[in-house]
Amino acid sequence: MVGSKLKRLFGSRDSKSSKPSKKASGRGSTGASPTLIKKAERSLGYVFKNKELLVKSLTHPSYLLNSRDQIHNNQRLEFLGDSVIQLALTEALYEKFPNEREGMLTSVRSSYARGEYMAGIARRLKLDQFLLLKEKDRNAGVADGDSALCDAFESVVGAIYLDSDWETARKLTLKYYGPLRKKPAGAGKVANPKGALQELVQPKYGNFALKYEVVGQSGQPHDREFEIAVFCNGEQLGSGKGRSKKEAEEKAAIEAIALLESRQ
Repeated sequence: MVGSKLKRLFGSRDSKSSKPSKKASGRGSTGASPTLIKKAERSLGYVFKNKELLVKSLTHPSYLLNSRDQIHNNQRLEFLGDSVIQLALTEALYEKFPNEREGMLTSVRSSYARGEYMAGIARRLKLDQFLLLKEKDRNAGVADGDSALCDAFESVVGAIYLDSDWETARKLTLKYYGPLRKKPAGAGKVANPKGALQELVQPKYGNFALKYEVVGQSGQPHDREFEIAVFCNGEQLGSGKGRSKKEAEEKAAIEAIALLESRQ
């Protein structure tokens, strides 16, 4: 089976290289605290047997740059996780749409495997909060970028696969994606995210159900970054960060649209 072959290729080396450091005291070898690990596991809905695999999956390449440990970043796990995600999506789409041709299935899979789509999943899983970065890189907004978040999502899936088995990784991957459709939620660009969200909510909840709230801000007055969450009748549907409140609100609306469409 493909899953078994993947594990034979990657499992042995990465499992050995990911053993906890004997020198570590209260922290993983890359500096993740036990509290961060527990929060990440809770968000992922999976408890790692080998915590170092989780830590490695959250270690951005810049965090260990120019150190003798730089091979222990998340790039190898990203490479593996990409294959796990592709296989999980391929199998699920093949079974869900038995009458569709190969071309259509490939197109749908490509939409779900886009970097910005996986970055959206990573944000819902709060991977931006768990990503290991140097302070200057976090302040520069690296954790908010689609590229870093997409890579982190792929890496986490790869880590789960190595820590468990194909069936566990498959089920969790599809759980993170939610219901699969021929047209993925949020696959197209939304010209007016706040307006589109209002149109989704209004028929059921009325014109005044949505509320945007500033839940965090950082940076100097001349270089402020805002974090805004959007609520519908008290339920948080999404959040976003931006250099302006408008940008943050639009990102929160896009995340909320993806969540609501996944429930349909």
